[in-house]
Amino acid sequence: MKKIILFGDSITAGYRNGEIDIVLNTKIKQLLNTKIEIINAGIPGDTTKGALSRFKEHVIFYEPDIVTIFFGANDAEKRSGISLLQYEENLTYLVEQIGAKKVVLIGPPYAHQMMYRDERPLVELMQYNNAAQRVAKTFNIRYIDILKEMIVSEAPMHFLESDGLHFSDEGYDLLAKLIVETIKERV
Repeated sequence: MKKIILFGDSITAGYRNGEIDIVLNTKIKQLLNTKIEIINAGIPGDTTKGALSRFKEHVIFYEPDIVTIFFGANDAEKRSGISLLQYEENLTYLVEQIGAKKVVLIGPPYAHQMMYRDERPLVELMQYNNAAQRVAKTFNIRYIDILKEMIVSEAPMHFLESDGLHFSDEGYDLLAKLIVETIKERV
């Protein structure tokens, strides 16, 4: 049986309505409709810096076949102290350590700009997205541009909860669909 690890922050963890919910695991399993083990290694508030300190015990230890790496919402936040260069270097290191053949990289998501324009302005999110894309190109790995997918929709806010940052059911539907489209030939 194939093993997938979802490695990321609160969005990966399934943070909804103030609680953790394995909604992403559930939606991926439903779409794949095959026997697969999914381990959720999402931690609310985490960044690529935090990921560096825990990837061995939360990812490598489990010897996964596929690993989604989904960080950026917190890295791009101005108070995180994680520069664009550090974000790119951290992602590069994670891909190298986990193994490029296993990794699907997911860029940072959209954040409601009326609520987060000072903390996570769209221009910053786009720069972090570009950095993540560069890492994906460097390693020739699959990349999910969730920011683009959310922005090109008619109403990106319907992918978000009322807090303007965490994903709604529609957001998780989109994320699960994009992950499954990307990994289905590997499971």
